[in-house]
Amino acid sequence: MNDPEKTFALPLQWVLQSDHSPSHTLVKWLVQEINPKATSPIDSLIASDTPIATLIAYKDAFKQLRLEGETLDDQSLGAVYYGLTIASSIVHHRRRISRQSDRALEEAFRKIWSDETVDLRLRDLTWRAFMILRTAAKDSLPY
Repeated sequence: MNDPEKTFALPLQWVLQSDHSPSHTLVKWLVQEINPKATSPIDSLIASDTPIATLIAYKDAFKQLRLEGETLDDQSLGAVYYGLTIASSIVHHRRRISRQSDRALEEAFRKIWSDETVDLRLRDLTWRAFMILRTAAKDSLPY
């Protein structure tokens, strides 16, 4: 028989064990909901073998978080991860998964890589995406 206390505790155990802010925990949960094999949001975004379809699903989830997050922290982190997901698709697949202009993407990437609170691996990812956009013909990456 199911023990109600254990049944309730299991889904919430990852929340209680998290050493991150609630917003970071939400990002981790979104990534694992989309890709159960993901070890972390960072690893998923810096991995060159993350499929483009997975990145598109991440982007859509982070866009929703950016627009409709419950707190300002949720919205801010959603915006950062939205940009990071687009950067990942540019770096690893040479494809844009957003209709944002090169100029808008470059500005978003610049903000992320200059934010010292963002993990260095993710800042490097945005720098690489920025350089790819800069060296490609204007708005030439396929959507």
